[in-house]
Amino acid sequence: MKFDISRHLTLAMATVAIATVLFSFIVFYIVYTIAVWCAPKLFPPGFSAMPNGWDLVIMGVVTGMGIGLGAWIAAGMARHIVEPMHAVGRAARAIADGDLTARAAPLVEAPGETATLVEDFNAMAGRLEKAAHDAVSWNAQIAHELRTPLTILKGRLQGVSDGVFVMDDMLLRGLLTQVDGLARLVEDLRCVSLADIGRLELQVGEVDLRTGLEEWAAMMAPTVERAGFSLSVESASIRARVDMARLRQALLALVDNALHYATPCALRLVVRHQERGVAIHLIDHGPGVPLDQQADLFRVFTRGAAARETHRTGSGLGLAVVQAIAHAHGGAARYRWQDGHSHFIVTLGA
Repeated sequence: MKFDISRHLTLAMATVAIATVLFSFIVFYIVYTIAVWCAPKLFPPGFSAMPNGWDLVIMGVVTGMGIGLGAWIAAGMARHIVEPMHAVGRAARAIADGDLTARAAPLVEAPGETATLVEDFNAMAGRLEKAAHDAVSWNAQIAHELRTPLTILKGRLQGVSDGVFVMDDMLLRGLLTQVDGLARLVEDLRCVSLADIGRLELQVGEVDLRTGLEEWAAMMAPTVERAGFSLSVESASIRARVDMARLRQALLALVDNALHYATPCALRLVVRHQERGVAIHLIDHGPGVPLDQQADLFRVFTRGAAARETHRTGSGLGLAVVQAIAHAHGGAARYRWQDGHSHFIVTLGA
């Protein structure tokens, strides 16, 4: 037969009460027996340390009172310990049945350790609910982002097969553009997913950031200029241990974001020393990110209303990739509006 914690506590406290009373009486009579034997003159004639009827009655009353007090204390302790645990159990069973919104809410004030258990359980349940929600959202977003290029590819290829379109250079370049977009989307998803589980691997080497960034800026110049922008690098000769390929991927996402949303201007890539590592600023002339969107700017699949209207084909992954690569380098990505300019800042740890 299994007993719950409240019964165990009650039995334990009753046992302690009985043991305490019995131990007290036994010690009491042992001490008196030794005293009578060692110093009989201190006691009246015929004195005996053995209990008589009244002693046994008193012992029984005291034992009963001890058991009652112990049971009352045990019941109070059980109420404060067991009820929160029952609440955790009920919530756990509800979550196991599929209700991820279930939380443990004890009806009494729990002691420290039990309260911590309830708080930790609720925090775990919250993270589980968020993970499940994010998984559903990810699946929906990925399906949405893949559908458009796949539909275009299928439509064009079906048209070629039916003789509606001619496979000329222009059509072929258009199809390759869609394939490139798919490839980049898949790589962005892979990068963010690996970073989310802490498995984004870097091929780190010591490089001269100014040389590497200038070479990359020169390669990006034709694309940037076609959009009405220019790109310059402002950096001292700084050596750092980074994965240059991943860093270029992050900067490509930042530049691509600027080309779609910023006013045509001179983009400045500024590299600065900081206390630990370096900070790379991509600076444009705005119009900037609304204040209510800045907190979620680098989250996966986050796009503001204005962004969705002006650039309908964006995936909302670019800045999340930037954050993932920054975190992999021991740094972070953040946004700052300063002196009429947008600063997208990538910090890299030492």
